[in-house]
Amino acid sequence: MKISTKHVTRNILSTFFIAAFALNSAYAGQSNDIDTSKQQLTHAVENYVTSQLKQYTQVSDGNLTIKAMPLDERIVIPDCPVPYTISASKEALAQSNITVRASCEETNWYLYMMVKATRVQPVVVLTTSVSPGTVLNENDVRVVMLDKNLIRTSTFADISTVVGARMKKRSRPGQPVVPGQLCFVCKGDSILITANTGGVSIKTKGIAQQDGNLGDTIAVKNSKSNRVVHAQVVNPHQVVVQI
Repeated sequence: MKISTKHVTRNILSTFFIAAFALNSAYAGQSNDIDTSKQQLTHAVENYVTSQLKQYTQVSDGNLTIKAMPLDERIVIPDCPVPYTISASKEALAQSNITVRASCEETNWYLYMMVKATRVQPVVVLTTSVSPGTVLNENDVRVVMLDKNLIRTSTFADISTVVGARMKKRSRPGQPVVPGQLCFVCKGDSILITANTGGVSIKTKGIAQQDGNLGDTIAVKNSKSNRVVHAQVVNPHQVVVQI
């Protein structure tokens, strides 16, 4: 029986494509297994660091972000029939970049991974550019979570603590609002002085002798007597003398 060349060629090509497909499928399956193993190990390491930092530093979940650095693609994670053993020294846990040792005792295998721990806190920042004299409202500010290591001065965590304050300096969007930039009562402001004694409330007008934010005690001159008293700022228009 005569077999055509075309028929033979088709059979050879078919066999080649089937073999190539099978090889690619096997490789894809192996690649997926490797990726899954890396994901499982990464997840385990991140959970370990989170639990350790919560235990030793008393930091809450909302103020902590943990991210393991990606593993080299050439690293193959072998199967481990038991849970990974993960450890890090207290000295390492005190750093931002934490070196963690992950091992499988059953297969006598281990590697070191780098985990970045970022401790964050809520900070009030500006949403727009403001000029000196601007009285802040709720649309001018918002709260974001910032890395504590990047914060070099006192900040505010709650919008309500800055709304109504007057900016003393020109500032740009995204910049944290800090106490030195603003004043609820500014030097030279005409304000109400209140003193409560014996169930009686005494009120008089005064002139602020210095800047002050909510809760600050500042010097205020009584407009009638010219006597300078020290009073606590309770709002942009009033201070209270503690008697």
